[in-house]
Amino acid sequence: WQRGVSACAVCDGAIMAKDTQSFVIGGGDAACEEALYLTKFASEVHLVVRRDALRASVVMANRVKEHPKIQIHWNSNVKEVTGGDRMEKLILHNSASGEDVEMAAGSLFFAIGHNPVTNFLPAEIETHPNGYLKLTQPGRTFTSVPGIF
Repeated sequence: WQRGVSACAVCDGAIMAKDTQSFVIGGGDAACEEALYLTKFASEVHLVVRRDALRASVVMANRVKEHPKIQIHWNSNVKEVTGGDRMEKLILHNSASGEDVEMAAGSLFFAIGHNPVTNFLPAEIETHPNGYLKLTQPGRTFTSVPGIF
């Protein structure tokens, strides 16, 4: 971890992705946002999607599909990452064709979903069905319990 591999393109992308072929794993909005962000630094961005479609919003998916620096690898998974002090290559496995492809790689970012960690909070704090906190005032971080933001 951190030898070219990260879970935060915004945190590490400017340094790790600079002038490299960068890879982002995921097919949702977070992955698409990270791929688009990395186009500012990387020579190429490869979005690795395990299915044959993006789960991202239509607007976000279209931005990614139309960006000249982003290549999408459908039905694919990262099988292996290799290198010395830093990652140098990875192997993509295409589940539809069974083919493995080795590619030069300077950075890899995981954007495969987020799980809110809210189970430690008191039950009286309202949450959405997906576990995220419900905010009581638009544009503010107030929750259903005064003093908890």
